[in-house]
Amino acid sequence: SSSTSVVGGGMGESSSRKPGGSNHYMMAHYNTTAHIQQQSEHDKEIAMVCSCLEMVHRADPDAIAQTWDECGTEILPLLVAVLERPFNKIEHAVWSAIREKANVPGSLERAVAMAVTRDQKLAVQKVTKVLAMYSLVPEAKKPMCECEGMLRWLTRIIDTHNYNRVKPGAPIIGGTVAAGGIKAPFVEPTVSNSNKPEDAETKRVARLALASRATSGSGLYMTEAARFNTIATLTNLAALESNRMPMISEPGLIDNICRAVHNERSDVPKQCSALAIMNLSNGDPDHVPEMASNDLVLETLLKLMREDNPETRRNAVVTIFNVACSDANTVKLARYRDGTILEALTELVGADDPFRLHDEARSNAAETLFNMSCSEISETTDRMANHAGLLECLAVTLRGEHTGLEVKMYCAATLRRMSELIRHPMIAQGALLSALVKAATWTSTDCIAEAFRAQATVPENCVIMANHHGLLNALSRLALAQGEDSDIEKVRMAAVGAIELMSRQDDARELLAHNEGIMMALTRASYGEGARASIRRSTLSEVDKSHVSQASYGEDQSRVKDGDSDDDSIQSRRIQVALKNLVSAM
Repeated sequence: SSSTSVVGGGMGESSSRKPGGSNHYMMAHYNTTAHIQQQSEHDKEIAMVCSCLEMVHRADPDAIAQTWDECGTEILPLLVAVLERPFNKIEHAVWSAIREKANVPGSLERAVAMAVTRDQKLAVQKVTKVLAMYSLVPEAKKPMCECEGMLRWLTRIIDTHNYNRVKPGAPIIGGTVAAGGIKAPFVEPTVSNSNKPEDAETKRVARLALASRATSGSGLYMTEAARFNTIATLTNLAALESNRMPMISEPGLIDNICRAVHNERSDVPKQCSALAIMNLSNGDPDHVPEMASNDLVLETLLKLMREDNPETRRNAVVTIFNVACSDANTVKLARYRDGTILEALTELVGADDPFRLHDEARSNAAETLFNMSCSEISETTDRMANHAGLLECLAVTLRGEHTGLEVKMYCAATLRRMSELIRHPMIAQGALLSALVKAATWTSTDCIAEAFRAQATVPENCVIMANHHGLLNALSRLALAQGEDSDIEKVRMAAVGAIELMSRQDDARELLAHNEGIMMALTRASYGEGARASIRRSTLSEVDKSHVSQASYGEDQSRVKDGDSDDDSIQSRRIQVALKNLVSAM
């Protein structure tokens, strides 16, 4: 820290001299050269100390935790000061270039590139490595996040905003200059020949904007290892719940993490960035991060969802799921680029690949779609219903050979939920009914059968259902499903319930009556065990009415239990009435 103050004093002294004769210029040149040499010696000394510090920390986790307990809180401000030095030099160089030659093309870029020495880059790289080690210590996470200047300078190290400056022709990722840039630590004097204060203020603002643009992307002048160490540190810090909202509130932090995904050449920083974004998206019990309003974050998640690494895909989809836990965010996700996120989720769910049988990203994507379908915002569900191929993908996935049970259960539940929302005269009803016909082979849960019944509860839907190609055959297969367990029984009862509801509509009866499967299903349901039990209960009820009962307490309890099945009796009688109506319509 003492060397830093010495360097700062040297800069102030050299900038305060006034030109004189030729001897003065020679002396100024000599003093400048001596200052640069002295600064270079300081940089080498600091870099050497940081290298030694990093080597000492190449130890097992218990030793690092013990080191943190002994001196961690005392060393943090010193490490932050090392991170700050090169960026202060960059800002000083930018202001000097603006004062002296602001109109010379490329002068600001050259000033920034020459400001940071190799020793300073090495020092930053070693310090970020030490911080990455400390960030693994549970007790260190909160003090590191709360250390003054820590998040600001870590954010600057991974700032690659002007990556197109290094790679000509590359697209600019993110539309504006990254926040958290230059803070004008050196007061820029306003020189103007105009007497109007507004002209001077305009020039001052223009110069500040020029300096901000020049200092953005300053992380590009750090080493790739330093940027990776920084991303790893931020990832570990975001694992602590209490750190997440302060980190998200830090200007430019999450944007710069996202830019690492687009700009870094190695896959490891991308994987680490995906984990960092996922950790931050968890928020805390009282807050769901507003990431859905950040186009850069959404674009980054789309890129990560298409990565080959399964863990990276999984982290990206979990981030989408976390963001979608807020109802207000679901509509933003559904809107983004006219359904691009919905398309990416659909592709993941429908990837019936034998090599991805246990891919967690598929189950997370299916869960995310179900979560979004439960939104109370109609625009969200309308966009899902009208998204091309989404409903069909859910149905086809239920028939996939290389699809896990969890994925299929979420797909079936989503179709059931959409069936409760889509009705005549919505455009998506045809796609929904086609999807339900394809999904009618699913009997592990009663979701598809209940989806048919949900459609049939709306009278306007019944005739459309009866006329839809293949629907009656699919519905009859569900009503005639083979099996003795309770889940199959639920499927059969839900399907028969849908048929009974459709039979109430005169225009649909003739179509139902001429379908062999429908008639067989109603016949079996009408004369099955449930119907016989209903008849017995009805007979007992008539006997009880015609005799004065002197029953005991136990007999009264038996009749109470019979009364619990009144709903089944009503349903059985409805099925019998439906069968009679269909027979009369033949």
